[in-house]
Amino acid sequence: MQYTESVNLGRTLTIDSDECAHPDSCHPYLTIFSGNSICRRHKLGRGLSTIGRSPEADIAINDDGISRIHCTLEWLGDVITVEDKGSTNGTFVDGCRISRALLSPGVTFQLGHSLVRIEYKADSEIRQEESLVYSATFDALTGIFNRHHFMKLASMELAYAARHGMPVGIIMADIDEFKTVNDSFGHQSGDFVLSRFANILVENKRTEDLVARYGGDEFIILPRGDASREAIYAFCERIRYALESYKFSFDRSSLCVTTSIGFHLMQIEHKDPQVSLSDLIHLADKALYRAKERGRNRTESLD
Repeated sequence: MQYTESVNLGRTLTIDSDECAHPDSCHPYLTIFSGNSICRRHKLGRGLSTIGRSPEADIAINDDGISRIHCTLEWLGDVITVEDKGSTNGTFVDGCRISRALLSPGVTFQLGHSLVRIEYKADSEIRQEESLVYSATFDALTGIFNRHHFMKLASMELAYAARHGMPVGIIMADIDEFKTVNDSFGHQSGDFVLSRFANILVENKRTEDLVARYGGDEFIILPRGDASREAIYAFCERIRYALESYKFSFDRSSLCVTTSIGFHLMQIEHKDPQVSLSDLIHLADKALYRAKERGRNRTESLD
């Protein structure tokens, strides 16, 4: 593997009229376009910024291939320089492993599993792009991930689990007799129930777990990392009890809302790549229907 010392792998970072219609309003951003933190953008400050997995880094990136303090970016004048800080997996610019290099706008560099680049953007452009990214990523009603974005992230988790022989669990949950809520109290009340249930899921999950609205009143969760059947069952029961204990009030009427939950945990082996995310979701969904058949307001699995 080539290891490059203090090279310029592209022109220095200067702003011209082709890059930004109003140069004075442009600012350099570190944009992540591949990896767990895809679509994240970090505004750079002048001087030195640290990048790493540690929350103490100026720019923290959730990527297990990145060292705690992986590298630094230095913005001086019209030049931005990246310098590796002895990272385990190295810093790569245009495919070359470097110790220090100058960066050009749009030139790709790799940190762990994440591909990043420097882009100059005006504030108005940033606001427009962030609005588009939010719409493509989050559910408008609940504020959690939408189905499409969850499937993309969960597929990466499944691939990682297959490489490392780790178990993967999928949890499916929906509101019991949700149609009755809409029919009796109106759709605005139904929307409030969905929004509050999403909040309960977020409040009870770990930071790293993936939660999304799958569709209608159905929600999906992928607990990240090493998981056990007992831990997932306890997590599901905590969610179920939190919703059952919450008292909704509509037009001076009190309502208790419950949820049925199904989950499936599977050990993914590298030799069995045919196991798909849709398979896991199907099995968790079957467990959810078992919970419905057995009286609702309960957690079931197929084991």
